[in-house]
Amino acid sequence: MTYDITPLADLGLPLTSTTQQDVAVVHSNPVFQVVFEDLKQRIRRGEWLPGGRLPSITRLAKELSVSTASVREALRSLQSIGLVKIEHGRGVFVTGSRPSTYLTDHFQDVSTGMIVALAETRRILEPELAALAAERGTEFELDEIEDLAKQMDYEARQGLDFVEPDVQFHRNIVTAARNPILYRMMESVHDLLLASRRLTASDPGMAARSVRYHLLIAEALRDRNVPQARLLMLAHMNDMLSGVLAGDARGQAGEG
Repeated sequence: MTYDITPLADLGLPLTSTTQQDVAVVHSNPVFQVVFEDLKQRIRRGEWLPGGRLPSITRLAKELSVSTASVREALRSLQSIGLVKIEHGRGVFVTGSRPSTYLTDHFQDVSTGMIVALAETRRILEPELAALAAERGTEFELDEIEDLAKQMDYEARQGLDFVEPDVQFHRNIVTAARNPILYRMMESVHDLLLASRRLTASDPGMAARSVRYHLLIAEALRDRNVPQARLLMLAHMNDMLSGVLAGDARGQAGEG
């Protein structure tokens, strides 16, 4: 499949075409994915506190009306992204406190300088996260990412605020990348990302380009085209950083 990325050349990136990689399809159990998402959200909401033990596999299976095999698979995936620790003979325990608390406490005022720093951090991390997600993400996860991109497109066409699906799009890519260290690093800036995204949502040009990037990235992920997913995410991050810097320059000129 080819990608319409001609306008992205304006960013000065080496946007040469790449041969699509033959990547083995990850066979996914939809039931396991539902259990995984349910438990992940309950942990994030604080239903089980750090250090606390989750109910037994048998109890969770009965509560969710699924097989114990689906629960075990979901718990292994939660452990792979660092949310729980499985201790054989003892149970499953929630890991340390939510990492975003630390940075949120120290950076409560989201200034332009902080937005630039965050954009630079994301430019370093997110292209590789997209590449890993293209390689490791399950069909269910990639479907959800594509649905979020389409939701952004729909809301943008309706003149609505699409901040929430935008942030969740990137968050789902982090989960699909299956790297617990990168997952914790990105979770640590989640609150800052949400706050900064709201501050940059007013630029209509950036918003339109953002939607297009998300649709293209989702397509590359669905095709499991690792190089293209990486390249498109890098272009998206560069465009976002350029927009933030341009907005800051306009603001300083207005003050002068």
